[in-house]
Amino acid sequence: MAIKLKSVLWRFIRFGTLLCVSLFAFFYLLNILFPFDYSVKGQVSTTIYTEQGQILRQFSNEQGIYRIAVDSDDVSPFYLKALMAYEDRYFYQHFGVNPLSLVRALYQHWHYGRVISGGSTLTMQVARMFYPHSRTYLGKLTQLFRALQLEWHLDKDQILNLYLTFTPMGGNIEGVQAASLRYFGKTADQLNLTEAALLVVVPQRPSLYRPDRHPKRALKARNKVIERLLTFEVITQYQQKMMRQEPIKAGRTSLPQSTPLLARELRQQAPVDANIKTYINQTLQADVDAVVARRLSRLSNQLSVAVMVMDNRQGHVIAYKGSADFYNAQRFGHVDMTKAVRSPGSTLKPFIYAMALDRGLVHSASLLTDVPRSFGDYSPTNFSQAFAGPMRLDMALRTSKNVPAVQVMEAITPEYFAEQFAKQGIDLRVAKPNLAIALGGNGITLRELISLYSALARQGEIVKPVFRQSQALAKTESVEPLMSAEAAWIIANTLSKIPPPDRAKAAYGRRISWKTGTSYGFRDAWAIGVSGDYTVGVWIGRPDGAPHVGQTGANQAGPILFDTFDLLPADKLRLTRPPSVVKQQICWPSGLNTALVRDENCLTKHSAWTINGLTPATLKQRGTAQGLHQWPLAMQVWQQTASFTSASVSQRSKVKIVFPRDKTSIFSYAKQRLLLKSNVEQAKWYLNDKYIEGVVLELDDIRRGDHKLTACDQADCDSVSIAIY
Repeated sequence: MAIKLKSVLWRFIRFGTLLCVSLFAFFYLLNILFPFDYSVKGQVSTTIYTEQGQILRQFSNEQGIYRIAVDSDDVSPFYLKALMAYEDRYFYQHFGVNPLSLVRALYQHWHYGRVISGGSTLTMQVARMFYPHSRTYLGKLTQLFRALQLEWHLDKDQILNLYLTFTPMGGNIEGVQAASLRYFGKTADQLNLTEAALLVVVPQRPSLYRPDRHPKRALKARNKVIERLLTFEVITQYQQKMMRQEPIKAGRTSLPQSTPLLARELRQQAPVDANIKTYINQTLQADVDAVVARRLSRLSNQLSVAVMVMDNRQGHVIAYKGSADFYNAQRFGHVDMTKAVRSPGSTLKPFIYAMALDRGLVHSASLLTDVPRSFGDYSPTNFSQAFAGPMRLDMALRTSKNVPAVQVMEAITPEYFAEQFAKQGIDLRVAKPNLAIALGGNGITLRELISLYSALARQGEIVKPVFRQSQALAKTESVEPLMSAEAAWIIANTLSKIPPPDRAKAAYGRRISWKTGTSYGFRDAWAIGVSGDYTVGVWIGRPDGAPHVGQTGANQAGPILFDTFDLLPADKLRLTRPPSVVKQQICWPSGLNTALVRDENCLTKHSAWTINGLTPATLKQRGTAQGLHQWPLAMQVWQQTASFTSASVSQRSKVKIVFPRDKTSIFSYAKQRLLLKSNVEQAKWYLNDKYIEGVVLELDDIRRGDHKLTACDQADCDSVSIAIY
């Protein structure tokens, strides 16, 4: 009998072993034939973060779902305790399937004819998220197979992280992190007890338990979780009582939309990246947004603004505003003006002088000729149409005189200028380099200008903007820097003497080297500034390229530039004068050191910053033979009419419109003509920023409604509003 029993037992063991091996082989084969595809759910959302970790913007994935990859370390510990207690107490003990729970669920279903309690583990729920199935026995077997697959390939923490990321939370929200942000406006590690309990139960019936749409149902379901937590001693009776009294405080919360244009660009560059971290400082960004909004409220509703702040050391962009208002179609808010190619106006002049310094052609007090003159077939004029005659180089740069800049550009040649920019990876966007580049006859972007101006604080080396933390420092491939450390200091020192536009001085006594620019036809207004630690750039204009009469870099972009600098912390670095930059006494008209010039030839003396003490002679007009100690020929010709020009400048009045007056209402009749009058006879007139020939306004040609009328005498303008009925 014992032998027979032993034989039966041995057969049972062999059968059991064979069955287990067969089942394992069958599972192994199915696992090969039907691998678990984690990509069926699509990508997670792309989220853009500040340097401090706050959300700048979040994008839904390709299926329109908001889903944020998260692991257990990023979630409230209480949420995890509540989840395990309510959904799967033996998660870390079972192999993906809890046989006791399954047997109980099957018995209840058979006995009552409906589902009384679920037998699904967290692993099985994850399997169903990726492979939904019908409520049939075959569907349940499929779920069991997929759950075993998960346990075969992943550890428990990885499976839990999948649940935390993909669990449905109502509508197009998946995962505890996305739900916490959308329903409570906080990250999942900041959930309080009642919020955590609510998010535990929402996945059971995501459509019915959504707290933003069905708060009463959500409250009832949450309280069910609270009772279960008390039963399993996760909470105390006092906590249970207090939690039940807490109302549902959840709604569909809108996430931040800060720096939307930068966020859009970064997502387009890396569409599969879940988390993109920038160097944006959230507090600074909010302050810059407020400054722009305040300044822009006083300006035309068709203007846009771009502002960028860059750290000079690493090129990190810490504040970014690509347009005035992303959602404003009238301002073309969807167009990122930091990348738009526009005319730079006078903003390239500092680099013309810097290259001339490095080539040994000039020093800071070199005699330049601000007089009417032609360079071949090119005859530039100043913005004010007036001329100052003899000018020091540093004063010509500070006052942004046009003719001296073209004079120096001619000396270094436009080809050389464009070549130096090309070495830095910056294209001037002209078919052939020409002298007009000196005054903005080319195209450039705000990003490129900020990169160029950073050289003034980096001893002549530029750094390109770095927008995301995984992006390497964007060094140029040039063999040499844009300019020498000596030229960089001399130019920066010169530009730092330009007074602020609308205040006594910058905050913290910050020394800012800055330059403005206004493109032809008032289309672009620029202001670029550099301090020891930061480079800031501002552009204002109409994205469609239409003019805005009276808009200049000084009166519109300059104030925003200094407002932005005032938001920044005090600089830690200061621009230090290189030992090779030395001061020398020089003579005009020769430009040479006083020690090299006889007294009778030294008509005026000046103090000049020089590189290694060199004092190059005054630039001469090409094609003319002149003595070393003579005034330049163009200057001699101009001096004959200088008294007239000076008188014209001194007598120029500030433009004031005499008729019509501001806020005048005009009830027009057929063929009515309006005679425009200002206190300056030569003023030019503009209607809604469009030039008017003469001083007569034909009312028949003008639509009814409000209009802006502007009179300008060079850079000085006055505007009034009129209403025509």
